[in-house]
Amino acid sequence: MLSALLIAVFGGGALVKAATDPVVDEVYNLPTGPTRDAALALIRSGGRSIGLFERGLLFSFLAAGQPEAAALVLAAKALARAPVDHVNHASKYFLIGTLASVIAALIMSVAARSAVGLPVL
Repeated sequence: MLSALLIAVFGGGALVKAATDPVVDEVYNLPTGPTRDAALALIRSGGRSIGLFERGLLFSFLAAGQPEAAALVLAAKALARAPVDHVNHASKYFLIGTLASVIAALIMSVAARSAVGLPVL
């Protein structure tokens, strides 16, 4: 279980980076101005550390057979990120990053549960 958690948390980070790189490139290609500055500020505002924590929580809840608790994590994150909806690129970045985090945590929790003989969910 521990190795699956580590793969979900840190390996998932590589998946998230690969998924969000096109959005980051779009932001860097925007003309210099307030829109670009706002998007860059939001993207740089601690998304990586939040992502590590998010994947760890999601994996833990899913591996424990508590998908409802994992849904609460996603709902809480959505509420916390609601104020950034006015910046289109930042919204895309957070949405894609969250989806990639969920996929990484889900795949590794299913693999871990099946490896120890538990039903996958």
